[in-house]
Amino acid sequence: MWRTIATLSLLWCVLIVVPALIGSLMLDHVGSAASTGRVLGVWLVGYVAQFVVFLMISRRSPRPVLMGWFIASLVPWAADWTAPLSLWWLALWTALIAGYGVWLIGRVAELDQLRRDGVRGIGVVLEVIRPIFNVVVNKDAGRRVLRLSIELPSGTASYEARLTGTFILGEVPESEDRVAVRVDPHRPDRIELIEDEPILRAAPQPSDLEPEIAERLHTLKIMRDRGDLTDAEFATARERLLEQ
Repeated sequence: MWRTIATLSLLWCVLIVVPALIGSLMLDHVGSAASTGRVLGVWLVGYVAQFVVFLMISRRSPRPVLMGWFIASLVPWAADWTAPLSLWWLALWTALIAGYGVWLIGRVAELDQLRRDGVRGIGVVLEVIRPIFNVVVNKDAGRRVLRLSIELPSGTASYEARLTGTFILGEVPESEDRVAVRVDPHRPDRIELIEDEPILRAAPQPSDLEPEIAERLHTLKIMRDRGDLTDAEFATARERLLEQ
């Protein structure tokens, strides 16, 4: 996976830097409105092309690329407009893009290694930490940090670790739930959620309840995960619902 990200990142960098450099050289010889239009055309084509390539990176990367979206949205225009002033500006933007690319490639390479060499373990959820700003990836999913007690089949003592994951709204793990994780044997703090493994729930689930109550409970979970209810409000509402 990291090789694919590395190739696309190199292409992404080229598609930002080269149009800015070409536009800068063309502006030195602009003598008409048509020439200025050609420069703007080069910049526009470069912007669209790099954005398409970064979209490919975002879809293939198993790591979040939020910072990359800011770079792909703003840096190409900054490079285009500042390169004619001084090529040192272009060097600065190139270093920023290259630095981000190297960082992302490194993170993906770490994940490749984890998936290749990692061992399976069980994480018992101790706490679900909601970000200060409730991060909803899209209308159906949100990001949470899980504080886990990791249990390994080797029989070693359990230990605490944190894991950031994206979960469908209404299916975010709760305290005492058990999730399957992949653990780096050389870096026990480096863990990943095994997505195709079901979450073992500690609390009553819809399959254990009457259909009407199950539907209302699922709605309450979605409201909590979306941020419409606090954890305390959800716990109270769930308790009242299950007592019916």
